[in-house]
Amino acid sequence: MSKYCTKCGKELKNEDIFCGYCGNQMIEETEDGEKVVTVSKTNGLAVAGFVVSLASLLISFWGITSVVGIILSAVALSQIKKTNESGKGFAIAGLIIGIIGIIVTIVVFMFLGLLSLVMY
Repeated sequence: MSKYCTKCGKELKNEDIFCGYCGNQMIEETEDGEKVVTVSKTNGLAVAGFVVSLASLLISFWGITSVVGIILSAVALSQIKKTNESGKGFAIAGLIIGIIGIIVTIVVFMFLGLLSLVMY
């Protein structure tokens, strides 16, 4: 039995949670008449990118952890667009925090460089 989008009418796969054409979230009705929304899982890379970026603000390894957090978050955003998983907020926050981490690292190195020039 085929499954169709309730908004645009396009044919979908049975495992689809969102319509690939219009983005409508599919709501299913149970036998007793209750409406159930199937919730998609959270993208693991999005959570990992967020955690690594957040850790980069607390423990800075010369900006390396910020770069890793940005890469993980960017890959997660790409995957989320293709698979309609949740976690877009984690991925965006990971990108923003990772960029802030790199900026903080650059400012600290510039300050230390200026300080060393003044001291000698």
